[in-house]
Amino acid sequence: MPVTTTYPGVYIEEVSSLSLSISSGATAVPVFPYAKADAGTALTGSVRISSWLGFIRLVDEFKPDNVLHIALRTYFENGGGYCYLVPVEDLVAEVPKLDDVTLLVAAGQDISSAVSTLCQSGAGLFAILDGPTKELTSTLENLGYAANPFCAVYYPWLTADWTEKPIPPSAPVCGAYSVVDRNEGVWKAPANVALQGGLTPQFRVTDEVQGVYNTGLAVNMIRIFPGTGTTIWGGRTLDDSDDWRYVSVRRLFNAAERDIKQAMSSAVFEPNSQPTWERVRSAIESYLFGIWRRGGLAGQKETDAYFVQIGKDVTMTDDDIAQGKMIVQVGMAAVRPAEFIILQFTQNVGMA
Repeated sequence: MPVTTTYPGVYIEEVSSLSLSISSGATAVPVFPYAKADAGTALTGSVRISSWLGFIRLVDEFKPDNVLHIALRTYFENGGGYCYLVPVEDLVAEVPKLDDVTLLVAAGQDISSAVSTLCQSGAGLFAILDGPTKELTSTLENLGYAANPFCAVYYPWLTADWTEKPIPPSAPVCGAYSVVDRNEGVWKAPANVALQGGLTPQFRVTDEVQGVYNTGLAVNMIRIFPGTGTTIWGGRTLDDSDDWRYVSVRRLFNAAERDIKQAMSSAVFEPNSQPTWERVRSAIESYLFGIWRRGGLAGQKETDAYFVQIGKDVTMTDDDIAQGKMIVQVGMAAVRPAEFIILQFTQNVGMA
């Protein structure tokens, strides 16, 4: 309550020590791996790159036969923002040191070991993988991917008239992730997006082939359509459960977990009591309300879209509180993409 001042002098106003708010952090900050043996002397260790021009200044010239050069060109041409370059051999050790990284991009390298170690619950990381280099048919094959809701695979590799080497699809797709996140939000499926830069799928994909590989550990296809050209036509993870089937749902939860966790660090060592709990609950609800208002959560009203629970005998026991544990339960109703649009036509027989 503000102090009422009526006379000249010194006044004391005590305010709460905890001012808590949650802001949305960057959701599309990728790491691109490179092989030390192919990097030359220009690249050593982990490097932050802000633009295509910045990369060219670093390496002196564009090499159209170098997979990293090709990948980064298509990434920036498709709207990618700043990123990190890390030796593929060092991913597991170096990525956890980069607090703002949210995406691991295969970019033509084998990152399966890093993915299995880093892309786990609570880590806030999502991997974009390259599909097989061979042509797929309508006969389902075991492509060797491990089930993981924190990964998505894209196929086929791409071609362009400025390079003779196949282009790993994960790189331009990552650029599309960045654009969709900036323009609409991390909860929007990064699909039905046209790729820029004169890219063409190495193999044409039919509805029949996509139907076969859109089940189980799904492969997201890149296809050519009249009017839009080369288009990302799929948004599934390597998980076929109802909860984590879609890239947009998994990445929304990744982003929310990261943002809330970071904000909650300011509540560490605060009194584990009702006033603190109320400020925590209010901050998280305000954050989720912002996502819901922008269309990121389902429900016609807030109570249908999310909930935040915290308190003694609600989320915590006396023993929890005695041990210094502040437990918050957060629920979100994610919006799932309209993947199948069914049109029903009825012929009214006999109408004039």
